[in-house]
Amino acid sequence: MDIAPGDACLPFVGRDVELGELDRALRASTCIGTVITGAGGIGKSRLVEEFLGRSARGGDPADVRPPRAGAGAASRRRHIVRVRATRASASVALSALTPLLPHGARPEEPAAFFRQVRDELAARRAAGAGRPVVAIDDVHLLDASSSALLALLLAEDVIFLLATLPDGADWPDPLRSLWRRGALRHVALPALDIGQAGALLRAALGAPITTVAVRALWTSGQGNPLHLREALRAAIAEDRLGPAHGIWCLKRPLADSLEGVSFDERIDLLSPDRRAVLELLALCGPIALCDLPPETPADALADLEAAHLVGLRRDDRRERLALAQPAHAPVLRAGVGRLRARAILLGQAARLRAHGAHRTGDALTLACWELAATGTADSELLVRGAAEALGAGDVETMCRLARAALRHGPNVRAGVMLGEALGQRGEFAEGIAVLEQTFAAARGADAHPAGLALAVHHFYGPGDLPRALAVLRETARRAGPSPALSAWTATILGATGQVARAGDELDAGPGLGADDRPGPDLVLHLQARLRVELARARPEDAIRTARAAYAAHRELTDRTEVFYPARSSYLVAWALLEAGRLDEAERVLIEGLDELLRAPVPALVVWFGWVHGRIALDRGRLRLAATLFAEARAQAHVQGHRFAEQRALAGLVLARAQAGQTGAEADELALTVADGESALCGWDTRRAYAWALHCRGYADEAHAVLRAGAASARDRGDPSAALTLEHDLVRWGDRAAAIRVIASADVVQGPHAAARAAHARAVATADPHALSAVADQWAAHGAVLLAAECLARSARFRRHAHDARAEAAARRAESRAFLLVAECEDAATPALATLSTAASLSVREHQIALLAAQGHTSREIAATCGLSIRTVDNTLGRAYRKVGVRDRHGLRSILPTARTT
Repeated sequence: MDIAPGDACLPFVGRDVELGELDRALRASTCIGTVITGAGGIGKSRLVEEFLGRSARGGDPADVRPPRAGAGAASRRRHIVRVRATRASASVALSALTPLLPHGARPEEPAAFFRQVRDELAARRAAGAGRPVVAIDDVHLLDASSSALLALLLAEDVIFLLATLPDGADWPDPLRSLWRRGALRHVALPALDIGQAGALLRAALGAPITTVAVRALWTSGQGNPLHLREALRAAIAEDRLGPAHGIWCLKRPLADSLEGVSFDERIDLLSPDRRAVLELLALCGPIALCDLPPETPADALADLEAAHLVGLRRDDRRERLALAQPAHAPVLRAGVGRLRARAILLGQAARLRAHGAHRTGDALTLACWELAATGTADSELLVRGAAEALGAGDVETMCRLARAALRHGPNVRAGVMLGEALGQRGEFAEGIAVLEQTFAAARGADAHPAGLALAVHHFYGPGDLPRALAVLRETARRAGPSPALSAWTATILGATGQVARAGDELDAGPGLGADDRPGPDLVLHLQARLRVELARARPEDAIRTARAAYAAHRELTDRTEVFYPARSSYLVAWALLEAGRLDEAERVLIEGLDELLRAPVPALVVWFGWVHGRIALDRGRLRLAATLFAEARAQAHVQGHRFAEQRALAGLVLARAQAGQTGAEADELALTVADGESALCGWDTRRAYAWALHCRGYADEAHAVLRAGAASARDRGDPSAALTLEHDLVRWGDRAAAIRVIASADVVQGPHAAARAAHARAVATADPHALSAVADQWAAHGAVLLAAECLARSARFRRHAHDARAEAAARRAESRAFLLVAECEDAATPALATLSTAASLSVREHQIALLAAQGHTSREIAATCGLSIRTVDNTLGRAYRKVGVRDRHGLRSILPTARTT
């Protein structure tokens, strides 16, 4: 896809607030203009053009809709004059303002020029066209005569001014004076936030784009739309960004896309000593103040800070000087010659060594500077630097330094780190090759980290379970047993559903010393243990284990065997999810993802997306779940993570089947089931396949798949999977499965398990009252879809009584079910198929009921909906009767979405 030539515009999004400010200023009789300021490339001129274009079409400039039929003619006739001030026009007095004159008029002296302009504009205003709008780009470049004429026109209120001014430029004195008096307004145009950047990218690409890709593109230009456009074009041209399954994903890290192109004229106008400071920061920054060259002028630093070109950051109890705009770095680096850059980098390295180079991060800094300057560095320094990059979550720097270290010869730590980095980037072929060489060269205890990393990559990359297990056996033969070896063996066995074997491996493996401080062995053991606990339906135990693993992981300074703490973070969220603590799970997940995205590890982002999709699925938010699973699947595909891709595909098919949809993804899943490959065809794959079968009308086959899957899971020691599959059968009305779920109630933990058991008992006894009570349990947990299904089945059982009171109760249950289904994003599960639309709330009743449940008064609801208070109260009364509650508190008790709004 070619995103546009260099001068083309991206779609205009994210500036509704600023458009509204301009519109209010234009309509205000006391306002004579607005000055728009912002960094170069931020979109000042584009904002003016969009505003003028929408003003010319009529209606509200902040409204993107076409103008109404019959809109006022005056708004269509508004006269607009565009002026572009340049340094060239400033050399000829008044030449920039000639567009204000009638065509052909060229007065030679300023007084005549002013009279003609004033008369022309006054005549237009008298004709009913309103104040002419004069848009001046780069108003600071007007010559003195033009500035004086502009001030006179503004003083006589014959024009409305829209002027742009770059950050750091001096305001013309007349405009500053008018602004101080309040006659002129100022709009400071900020950078796009990450949400606005995501909307812009989706509009430009015409397709979804992953969170990782949005974050990377946004970070490359810090929200500057022009920089964002250039980064996007370069990423596509260099095949760093591309579509997978219809979603745009980051394939490789972004490169500097702005080299040699300056979008900020302040850089071009700097004196040599000021520019030298910026070049130093571009090459070496951020730099501790004590590490700056002694000859750095103090006034230069003060001037650059005042111009917002540099700023101080505090980290590790040190103040560091850095570029205020990271996008300036590639521009500045491109202007530094190779030899000069070498001298700057080595000079800084020498200063750092002179200070001892003993602080955290100094090895990483030295390794990067010396490698950039000379193309190499001391092998041990490179390895220590790579380890510090790993601790900082900088995968790309870790990869670069580890690769440079290996050029000196075999090194196990460097090989493991490089293999890990390549795997995280989806380059499994090279990563496995590096790890195979490292494993072959490893001796003694060094075989453990190399062999474990190699086995993990074989399994989670191409999904080669036999090879992964063979590497683990060879590691044990060459280096003996270890807690880490037992932990990874158990993890891989558990991931393929062999939970009994996984538990035996952990129990039989070498023990951990009770007095040992947290180390890699402890973290890996806890991570493996919690997975077994989850499979054994012990989620409360797993939550405690996961939190212990995360705490131990965070304490480690050397993470070359366990890598990223986010691995433990998402496991905490997963354990909370399995316990049914959805709000807490989502909070932990979002906090962990926010931290992870500051230094993205794509493979881990996939797993965060998978857990987030499962939370949305349990809540009944099927569209959101499908979106999250689709994004995780696309990212896993690009990264070459077949195992993760299959898990996300299963989630996607399940979410869509519960919405009554099947398609090509379900057919792809069916091929995996038919193949029966154990590494990829897990119980979740069979579960999604069964739902897709049911959705297509093959109910008997779907039941058989779930029953077989549950039996297999029990045989493999995975009661959690068996319980999930059996509970799906309960949702479909299978009483035999309900009895099996009841029988397992005593051996499982958590509120989710208790609700499942209560659900099963109600279905087994066909008890409508119990089903309504279970619906309240599910709603309290946030499981809205399950609550709606229980109410639908309760209504069905009540109708079997064939009396008026039971029918009325059935109608109330159905009304409550419909109220919940409306929050479930197109849910169409089998249990909902019996709902009678006669009991559903109308659109207006549902809207008002939801607002009331959220705590709004009748007066507030009336204002929101444009109704009278009496109409609101009457509508609420009908809703109360339909759903069987007496007041707003009753509504709130059955609407969990209202409680979280």
